[in-house]
Amino acid sequence: MDIFSLDLGNKQTKLKSSKAEYVLPSRYLNQADMPMSVGNSTMNNDLHTYSVPFSDDKYVWGRDIDRLHLDEYLADTIMYGARYDSEAFKLLANFALGLLASDFKAAKDQVLEVVVTAGLPTGDYADQGQLKALLKVLEGQHQVTIDDKIVTVRVRKVYILPQPIGTLYNELLDDEGFIQNKDLLDEKVGIVDVGGGTILIDTILNFELSGKNRHQFNTGVNDLYEAIANGINGDTSLYQLEKDLRKGNQQHHWSYRFSKNRQDDITDLVCKEIDRFTRRLVANVTSTLKNLDSIDTLFFTGGGANLLNQKILNTTFTNAVIVKNTEVANVNGFYKYGLSQQAQNEGSK
Repeated sequence: MDIFSLDLGNKQTKLKSSKAEYVLPSRYLNQADMPMSVGNSTMNNDLHTYSVPFSDDKYVWGRDIDRLHLDEYLADTIMYGARYDSEAFKLLANFALGLLASDFKAAKDQVLEVVVTAGLPTGDYADQGQLKALLKVLEGQHQVTIDDKIVTVRVRKVYILPQPIGTLYNELLDDEGFIQNKDLLDEKVGIVDVGGGTILIDTILNFELSGKNRHQFNTGVNDLYEAIANGINGDTSLYQLEKDLRKGNQQHHWSYRFSKNRQDDITDLVCKEIDRFTRRLVANVTSTLKNLDSIDTLFFTGGGANLLNQKILNTTFTNAVIVKNTEVANVNGFYKYGLSQQAQNEGSK
């Protein structure tokens, strides 16, 4: 039975199966707001139409949804409180399951049976109402039509983990789900997960979350994007800005593209706001983790972690480690956890 790993973040949706790995925006468009048919698009965009039985509408979703420049029409799943009860989240979760299932022939011919691993922010994980709401969305049978082709997937079992545990499993286990870093088993680990809408700070010992040395801040990297956008002279799109920041991060040189005729250098502004964001994050970490001296390794993960000023982090934290591939570290860890559980179940038979 295959494993579907889901990280349905506020800004980015990360998905993984044995067939493929996807990173897509956590926003979509009602097809009625589409200026042209996706199938006849001349832009060669990675966009597809989705529909589900519990909604009368059709929707457009894909990696290039932001290239349409229809920001005001996009349905965004950034929200707090009852996120998992919202129609927007239910649609996104079904699209995600359908996309993963579409890589399997069985999902098109019959019903594909899978195990799902997913994560929740630690504050939501501790809330039984939120936990049950996510389970209700994911469990059972799902029928999704993608570009007029029906795929059907039945979720036989769901493992829900606290989100930062994903990064820990990613560091601990190899690609087959077996332990590769035994030292972590005895370490006291701090994890700072910099997401789009939240920053999660947690302490883990013996794979148990501390109930005291943890905090969930509803001030994620989206705050950084907004601060930079406010400093740019002109009408800006947060989605376009996010794309340009990711593109320029490797060279440490950023520009904002208004159009092919105007592209402004925003490197100084970005550096200033990144430094401010990083210092605020450092202050949040030091105020939350009262026991910093007892933490062996302090992992920084999440889609926003690769934008942090590492020099500022290292000045304060001698044990700081920005994990590799921060954006997909959690979803890869969820997947490895699923593999480990599968191996244990087979070994006990």
